[in-house]
Amino acid sequence: MDLQLVAQIVRRAGLDCRVDKTPSVTALHARRAMCDPAWTVIAGTCNGPSTPLAFIATTASTGRRLLRDPDERHFAALIVLQALRDNPHELLTYDEARAFGLADSLIWP
Repeated sequence: MDLQLVAQIVRRAGLDCRVDKTPSVTALHARRAMCDPAWTVIAGTCNGPSTPLAFIATTASTGRRLLRDPDERHFAALIVLQALRDNPHELLTYDEARAFGLADSLIWP
């Protein structure tokens, strides 16, 4: 997963986005441009038992949504959807993801 490409797609959608890299983790942060000074979305990759996974979460909650076998475009679209919710501090729902054609490969814990 190329998080720099994901960040580029997210920025082209009009959001603020940055990728933070530490020795142990690389995470993408996103928010509505020029709105909230705090980052509202955090996303990245994680190791699944048998398949690559990506995660999307809000910075205000402990829950997250998992994406199985992620590709950059699908992942970026989910990040944009999360950031543009009426309340971006609440996780997107299955119905929202389905309405935008983005529910495929999502894991709902």
